[in-house]
Amino acid sequence: MSHTINHLKKLRLQRSELAVPGSSPEMIDKAANSAADFVFLDIEDAVAPPDKERARKNIIQALNDIDWRAKGKTVSVRINGLDTHYMYRDVVDVMEQAGDKLDTILVPKVGVPADLY
Repeated sequence: MSHTINHLKKLRLQRSELAVPGSSPEMIDKAANSAADFVFLDIEDAVAPPDKERARKNIIQALNDIDWRAKGKTVSVRINGLDTHYMYRDVVDVMEQAGDKLDTILVPKVGVPADLY
């Protein structure tokens, strides 16, 4: 297994964090123009099961269309839990289609180190 460490060129302050449901393009746009330093685009708890695929697509589009770094924001995606059937597509689709625009992935409901395998 190979690990790559990406070093940020400029440290960004993270004084405030904003959670945004991926199912709402309007809220994503508002978050991009907000004063929050850290925005996490949520595919997990903030999105109803029938809307998860559309939310994933909205997030990928927002990552590609909005220059989050130019706006001084750290941007993250909270994927669905490791024990769900949504998680795999969340990681693969986001990373393949917009991974270079993403700062972090938030993995929910991790209780112990063994939860991350």
